[in-house]
Amino acid sequence: LENPALRPLALVEQRDFVHERAVTMLRTRIVEVALEELQACRRCFEAVWPPSNPETLAERLALCASAAKSSINRREAEPGPPDLLGQSPLLEAMGMEVDEEPETHFVLEVDRSNLFLSTVEALSTPTPLEMRQLLQVRFKNEVAEDAGGLRREFFNEFGKACAEASEYWKLTPAGSLAPTGFVVQGGSSSSASELRKKAYRSAGRAFGLSLSQSSRPPRQPLLLGLPLARYFVRAVQGQFPESLQDLQNELNAEQHTNSPDFRGSANFCKTSLVEMGLEGQLTFSATLLSTGEVVDLIPSGRQRVVQDDDKEDWLRAVLHFEMVDSIQDAAAAFRAGVCDLVGASHLILLSAQELREAWSGRGSVTEEDLKVWQANTEVSPARQQQAKWLFDLLRGPLQEARPQVLKFATGSDRWPSDARGFRFVVEPRDGGDEALPSAMTCGNMLQLPCYSSPERLQTQLLKAVQNCTELHLA
Repeated sequence: LENPALRPLALVEQRDFVHERAVTMLRTRIVEVALEELQACRRCFEAVWPPSNPETLAERLALCASAAKSSINRREAEPGPPDLLGQSPLLEAMGMEVDEEPETHFVLEVDRSNLFLSTVEALSTPTPLEMRQLLQVRFKNEVAEDAGGLRREFFNEFGKACAEASEYWKLTPAGSLAPTGFVVQGGSSSSASELRKKAYRSAGRAFGLSLSQSSRPPRQPLLLGLPLARYFVRAVQGQFPESLQDLQNELNAEQHTNSPDFRGSANFCKTSLVEMGLEGQLTFSATLLSTGEVVDLIPSGRQRVVQDDDKEDWLRAVLHFEMVDSIQDAAAAFRAGVCDLVGASHLILLSAQELREAWSGRGSVTEEDLKVWQANTEVSPARQQQAKWLFDLLRGPLQEARPQVLKFATGSDRWPSDARGFRFVVEPRDGGDEALPSAMTCGNMLQLPCYSSPERLQTQLLKAVQNCTELHLA
């Protein structure tokens, strides 16, 4: 299977066997996977299940969820008969029943005012076995109890909190999260770099925790509030961009449409530095955003001025440094954190874009999404008219407010890429035109007073959403 030319031939008669063994491995191997093994597994599954194929996405996501569910019942080694240790996932994969133990909880207490660092600290010490228990989130100095809404809000807010931790993360022009990048000079590991690795591993654990907990009934996604940059997801998966074209594609994927990066232009290599106004301004060096440190891309690179005849070499070197070399340590630590919770199935079976959306969904609610939202909404007979007005408003005047309404009622402003398990409820609330709607995020429930017109519903809903008034998180 390692030979690209022979791989398809080997799978013609052995596809079912390879598929069965690989699936069993993914369900039972809930451990940190070496980068080389991860890359080999991806090559194998690319032949069996090509990533980015929409026809197999549902099946691949189901296997990912199954592997994550298997991780929940996995036991760490304890004294006892060696032939019985760690067999539950294997027995489940073989279709055999396993005795269930009483449900226990992993309590995650975090500080809303310092969410990123308090989460990093809280997730740095528990064992993987402890973190795979049913999650209960507590916000420090808050009395609300978690019946589903708090954990949904936690993951949504943690994603956004990463963007505020500027020592560790930066926002790309497209609004995605990417590590600020760091390198260990001279081959020695400093205490500062170890602290950074700890932070990225804990962040990976948080992202893995979202996948692990989402695999539990009722199988609703727990989405992070901001997406990861696609090139970072690729680094976590071990599928690094290498060619200049690939590097430019990843750079352009993270640019704002109104302000493209000149380095992503196909004309860069065809146009002289003089014409671009860059003569004498570029050297074979790069600056680390995390420390301000200048790093040479070649020996004595900061003294080497880029010329027309070597600007293509400079372009590949600087893009490779930014999107591969400087984030490899962060990606390795993050990868280890993900594997602590769910193993490597998501990293192997999904494309970078599919995994990105599995973690963070989408930041907008399209017309098709709204149709799914309405179709999956259970409406009380007492609020049929108000519910109809609600979705009419979301198609019209409240179109731009769809994510905010979603956040108010569910705790998350992200729409899941796989919305088959999405459920929504509209229930009555006492009061009339002067009352505000309320929400129960534990049940994706919006409670509407008996409004007399769509205009009153719009006014009061916007007021409640903007002020988060009467938001009952549970």
